[in-house]
Amino acid sequence: MIFVIYNDRHILYIVYSGYYELNDDTAMPRLISAPFFSEHPVFRRAEYAAAVGRQPGDKVVTAMLAQHLKAGNIQRIAREVFASVPQHAKARGWTADRFLAASRLRPDGVVAYHSALELHGYAYSEWNEVQVVTAGEPGTYKATGFVCRFVNPPRGSSGPQSTLVDGVTTVDRLGLDVRVTTVERTIADLFDRHELAGGAEELFNSLDLVMRVDADALVQHTRARGNAAATGALGFWLEREREQLAVPERVLGELRTLAPAGLRYALGAKPGSGKTAKGWNVILPADVVERRFEGL
Repeated sequence: MIFVIYNDRHILYIVYSGYYELNDDTAMPRLISAPFFSEHPVFRRAEYAAAVGRQPGDKVVTAMLAQHLKAGNIQRIAREVFASVPQHAKARGWTADRFLAASRLRPDGVVAYHSALELHGYAYSEWNEVQVVTAGEPGTYKATGFVCRFVNPPRGSSGPQSTLVDGVTTVDRLGLDVRVTTVERTIADLFDRHELAGGAEELFNSLDLVMRVDADALVQHTRARGNAAATGALGFWLEREREQLAVPERVLGELRTLAPAGLRYALGAKPGSGKTAKGWNVILPADVVERRFEGL
């Protein structure tokens, strides 16, 4: 299947279902799109344009992508974001990897909160929602097979932009790098905004899967959040798990200096139903303190 792109006088390009060549004596490689698709399960228009030697806004790129969409070789995730459909799979009904797709929706995006726990292998449950920290407008975007929730950066001692790079690492996802908050940054962020973990019960069930942490990095990120009640709740967890996680006593001491001076509610605890975490000046949900819920 082919189509032709032309101007008023001359045919400029002939496009064959995924390959193209100049309509003159200069032959261009035909096998351009197929290798790119196999190496890029999810890609942005600009990446594809660079691979075929064109500018991102070039109409030829538009025509080529349109042809691949029609042929079922790729699937549109969002404006200027596409997924490569595996060979022998049908575009209709097939869904791209949600973490990889969500990570490409905004150039500055970082997978965070509960979604970061999932990527690191520490989440108690899997969600259809992917949480992405971005300096852009917060909100949600519904794509095929998942929902992306854009969240503004948490508070940080060096300003919002620093939280897009501090405590951020990359993980391999289908051969491509995905930016994600580190385990320590993720834990600090979730104590700061426990609702993005799915609540205190989900958070602590997930934390049971954590085998080790860099306690000093955890203190650093917790200090940057400036949330005394969250720090008290985090200190309670670390003290309980200090043998399992090999937490130095000095780290617990540092966290105590950041904990509330007086009793504060944390992690969604409400008057009449919470329980005091001894030594940390926080009132937590009773199930968190007593650990009565599923799995223990």
